[in-house]
Amino acid sequence: MTYFPTEEREGTIIVTLTNGERNTLHPELLEEGAAALQILAKNPPEGGIVLTGSGEHFTCGMDIKIAASLDEVGQKRAVAGINDFAAALHRLPCALVCAVNGNSIGAGGIMMLCADWIYASAGTYKIGLPEAKAGLPFPPVAQTILDYGLEPTWRRRLALSSMLLTPEEAIGAGLVDATVTHGDLIDRSVAMAKQLAAQPGFKACKRQLREKANAEIDAILDA
Repeated sequence: MTYFPTEEREGTIIVTLTNGERNTLHPELLEEGAAALQILAKNPPEGGIVLTGSGEHFTCGMDIKIAASLDEVGQKRAVAGINDFAAALHRLPCALVCAVNGNSIGAGGIMMLCADWIYASAGTYKIGLPEAKAGLPFPPVAQTILDYGLEPTWRRRLALSSMLLTPEEAIGAGLVDATVTHGDLIDRSVAMAKQLAAQPGFKACKRQLREKANAEIDAILDA
């Protein structure tokens, strides 16, 4: 069984985070995800990648029960897992579209900020970065992505207040680009991935846009 089953759709790879009802994260899952993304990066699909969640949630972030049970070694493994997974997602050279199908909490927001375009299903579910409330400070790679991915005012609001936003509110915060009906989410996301990827200069422009952030991420992982 994999936590990240894939489906190929005319040159686009759909990756679906799959872990129980809430799609929570834990070290083993993060390590598998990082390895899978690194393989995709070596042979990126022509039509880009769509990342979504199974069921009713994109991801509700770290599994709190597992996190609370970790000893010092386990905690270091969890932080390394988040760093490696987020780094692999941010470094993907091909088009990446997040198809947010439901609650996206904590690490889910970081995953969204790694995307080149974010579609979210219309609804009243919540999106946010409540690490302060959960007592789980951002690992360094996630913090770097946050620093480059959100403008300062919203970075402060979301990181320090633990406020949660609806998908429509998240557009104003820079966490979502547009909302679509749930039934159209995957089709629209695949179409956008193909549209982005079809531009002759897309990969070069993405590389330029992320050069400084990726250099900081490299320095963190090499430390």
